[in-house]
Amino acid sequence: MAAMRNSALGRVTMSGVVVALACLVSLPAAALQAKDAQVATWSDPAAIWGGFIEHGSYAEAYAAYDVLGEVGYDLNSVDPERCQEKRAELEKAVELAPVSIALHRARMLCAEALGDDAGAEAALAALGALSSLALSDGKEVISPKPIRVLGPSDIYALLATSGLQYRYEYYMHVNAQRYFPLVVAAWDEELGAERHLTFDYIDVVHALDREDTFSGYPVQRQLLAEAFIEAQAKANESQALDWQAVKAAVEVADPRQKVKAVRDAAGLGGLQAAGTWLLVCAMTPYEGCADGLVDSLLPFAESKQAAHMLMLAVAYAKGVGVETDSDAAATLLDAAGKRWNRNGALISFAQLWSTSGEQEYPAFLAERIAASRRNGDPSMSMLHALRVLTVPGKVVLDAQELADLARPENNATGKGYALLATYYQRMQDDATAQKWLDKAVAAGDAGAQATDGIKRHEAAKTEQERAVALGIVSLGAQGGNPFAARYMAFRSQRAGKYSDAEAWLLGPARAGDVDAILELAHIYEWERPGIRGNRQQAIDTYRALDQGNDSAEARRRLAAMALTGRGMAKDPAQAEHWLLKDAARGDRASSIILGMAYLDGDFGKADDAKGHEWMEQAVKTGDVDAISDYGAWYFYRHTPATLESRRRGLALWEQAAKAGGQTALNNLAWAHCTAPEPEIFDAATGKVEADKLMQTADLPLGHLDTVAACRAAEGDYDRAVDLQNQVIARLTSEELAEDRKRTENFEARLALYRVGKRYIEPVRKQP
Repeated sequence: MAAMRNSALGRVTMSGVVVALACLVSLPAAALQAKDAQVATWSDPAAIWGGFIEHGSYAEAYAAYDVLGEVGYDLNSVDPERCQEKRAELEKAVELAPVSIALHRARMLCAEALGDDAGAEAALAALGALSSLALSDGKEVISPKPIRVLGPSDIYALLATSGLQYRYEYYMHVNAQRYFPLVVAAWDEELGAERHLTFDYIDVVHALDREDTFSGYPVQRQLLAEAFIEAQAKANESQALDWQAVKAAVEVADPRQKVKAVRDAAGLGGLQAAGTWLLVCAMTPYEGCADGLVDSLLPFAESKQAAHMLMLAVAYAKGVGVETDSDAAATLLDAAGKRWNRNGALISFAQLWSTSGEQEYPAFLAERIAASRRNGDPSMSMLHALRVLTVPGKVVLDAQELADLARPENNATGKGYALLATYYQRMQDDATAQKWLDKAVAAGDAGAQATDGIKRHEAAKTEQERAVALGIVSLGAQGGNPFAARYMAFRSQRAGKYSDAEAWLLGPARAGDVDAILELAHIYEWERPGIRGNRQQAIDTYRALDQGNDSAEARRRLAAMALTGRGMAKDPAQAEHWLLKDAARGDRASSIILGMAYLDGDFGKADDAKGHEWMEQAVKTGDVDAISDYGAWYFYRHTPATLESRRRGLALWEQAAKAGGQTALNNLAWAHCTAPEPEIFDAATGKVEADKLMQTADLPLGHLDTVAACRAAEGDYDRAVDLQNQVIARLTSEELAEDRKRTENFEARLALYRVGKRYIEPVRKQP
């Protein structure tokens, strides 16, 4: 029965996906080069995979799966007559998709059916090599690197070839990251346990599909994953229906609607749907929340599916849908543990428990984790580090935990190395932290790649260094790190490549990252050249964030648009209403904008009383941004512009600088070193302020420009030239070209310093 189901899954899924993807992607024409397809030996299957990824044709490789149906392939059998008839087509299919386990299995079965011993032996060699590579050690760990397959059919062919019995499956994540892991639970008779094997085919398709609009951007992985899911759901495959239910639950805020979204899928055995239901009722309970949850888990737990037994154990431990019963929970956990290979049940219980917001483990769980640690399981140290290093505060890890985090079992994707980097960073041991960060980057940890790449880019002094650094950041973005994707978008915008920025942002935005959504909307709001979106989409996005996420930032942007009539009717009253809503609730950013708007007369006639009232309130909170902005208003925008108003601005900047405000400190230094007024120009004071700026790690480019101006003001023109050259060196060629459009640009100041002149600000503009 299971074998028949798996065979159908393979055929239906692949044919459906090819059709589904046709509307999303443009297919490349390049075929796999013969030197990679016609392999004389299978001693190095990893090299064969590498050649296929480099030269393979997406369209031809996936079309090759059609031959499975043509030879009557049903996982364990074929039609001999059709094998004879389609022999050439099968050989061609294997040539086009040499890494497909399903195609090699069909080739072996056909050869056996036709009495072709040599053909069967060749196919078996390929099957053995690919299967051994897929099942090599390190696949069943706490943070596994998925087994790479070309398509779903290969998963079930691998199980059959390896003598594993399919049990059930589930997707690990709602959104595709570097991978879109599909976990298949298969019974290993020899081990007497379920092996939870993690597979991925999205990264492969992403690499092969080189001609699509979004090729090379994270959003392509999401589109591909969703296309596979859609095709699988049409075939009523449980793992796809499970994913769709969880996706629907994620997109609503009301707990009742979340439970409604997952209830049916959980009843069909959807593991992630059941887990979502359990977590919702544990974290945001309401009357009747868990009604039916235990009933949905019981049939699958009674059939000894370890993950459902584990889920039921958590329900008893937390008292969700049943009375709290630690003894029953412990018994169920142990029963699941006996059927789940490599402490998988214990790890999953601990992770689910922590996800529910619990800070402390129940006693029975803590005892079992301690016992497993004593027995030498390095996963227990990873569990502990994941709990304590993802929240602020001082952490001390013992020698065994530090050693365990460095072990290969915990670094299939570099997670253990990344945790070690975090730990030593907190211990203020930067050199050791960097050592582990380098290892995490090389092993593929997306967060480490984002952190390291951005740090390298900020410190880079040449185009080549910047290119290498951005390459590291892009790997983090491909791995699903939203900050890395936003940084790539930021750099693209700085270079005027707005379509690239849009493409980088679409991935995290579709995954629900609010900062990415806001930045994408900002590009649309200003209708940057080359983008696909428009201003109305930005407005719709801001309104959706206003209503669905109660986003103050979205309301601030709507207010700005209403004040200027950009994309909507000019409506100062509505703008004032939006800003007041959040200012009245203590939102400082809204308070500052509101106060400034009153002072500048943005709502009509200037209202100094209200403006100063809001700004003084913000200043009293000690908010350095408020103080700095208020100082800038006095220094640059007060009417009339008087020496007294400028001195008031300086006083506010001094207050903010003493509180740690770097922007205010920069403004002070700039004012003292570039002022045309003799009463404000003060090179000695500016030097002190500039020296403080130079103590800042990763000094922003604009602040370095200020330091150069201060060195010139005190007469150290050689140092000013050196610093200004550093400023210019940090600009990309595109940024430098844009800067040259300004009269008072970086190069113009450099020219002054070279002839022994300080820079004097000719027209007051906010720094």
